[in-house]
Amino acid sequence: MDVLGLQKDEEPPPTKVVGGTLFTHARNLESLLGFGNIYLKFEGSNPTGTQKDRISQYHVHKAMREGYDTVTVGTCGNYGVSLAYFANLVGLKAKILIPEKYTMTPHRRETLHSLGAEILSDYDKYEDAVEASRRLAKTEHYYDANPGNGNEGWRGYMSIATEIYAQLGRCPTAVAAPVGNGTTLVGIYHGFKHLLDQGIIDHIPYLVGASTPGGNPIVRSFKTGASKTEDLRPEELHETTINEPLISYHSYDGDDALSAIYDSNGWADYASDASMMKYHRILRDFEGLNVLPASTSPIEALIRFKQHRVLNSDYVLVLTGRKFR
Repeated sequence: MDVLGLQKDEEPPPTKVVGGTLFTHARNLESLLGFGNIYLKFEGSNPTGTQKDRISQYHVHKAMREGYDTVTVGTCGNYGVSLAYFANLVGLKAKILIPEKYTMTPHRRETLHSLGAEILSDYDKYEDAVEASRRLAKTEHYYDANPGNGNEGWRGYMSIATEIYAQLGRCPTAVAAPVGNGTTLVGIYHGFKHLLDQGIIDHIPYLVGASTPGGNPIVRSFKTGASKTEDLRPEELHETTINEPLISYHSYDGDDALSAIYDSNGWADYASDASMMKYHRILRDFEGLNVLPASTSPIEALIRFKQHRVLNSDYVLVLTGRKFR
């Protein structure tokens, strides 16, 4: 059985739906944290188990409309699997560039190969893979599905905001999400901004970004009061098996994510590996959700936000599903 939960000879079902993911009232988590009105937006029911399916579907559809036959991205794993999955569904080729240390697990390679993707892995860091993918897109006329660079991939995540509004039945007080590149948070911001511009809601929720103290420019820049994201030094990064999805010395949509936090009067904070593992176990044992540990970082950030700001209503945590190995 592969990481999509399919038997070896079974094709991924094209009828799997992106979006409309689980939205649940976290009563047990509320009891443990000591405050109420906590809701979970769980992205694990997307076809490959993460919110990346929203942006992958967006990019693949856009690539088809613009006449491309190949899509490319630099990634550490989840996004590459997701993009390859959607490219394979519509007959596009996928060139997935992954830092060498992330291709060592045979399962990851097998999954990407089963989806028809070509893997290129002669790169040291994530940022190296992204820049190489961009150059490849330019020289070979491939569709560039990388974050940043004005490609507006965040549009694929706007639906998270509209679904939260529809599922809750009102605009929440705060929405918290993990940040690496910041693309998801930017999309959520624009989703709520669209609802505000349409007169459907009367305010944008406080947006809370969460990451690892081992290295993220968005949270660091917020904490120093910077108006733009300031890159970290690569040697500052302290990557672990827990914080790896959040680690980056350059956040490609970082400036827009930081602006979204400031514009919403929101917050950004860190969560330790121990904290993320603790909430991973709590969500598994008390809420029945198997979440990627790094995606629990917004819980700690929300707690710290509440210590600085009086909040009395609805809090939504955006959570990621299983991790591909």
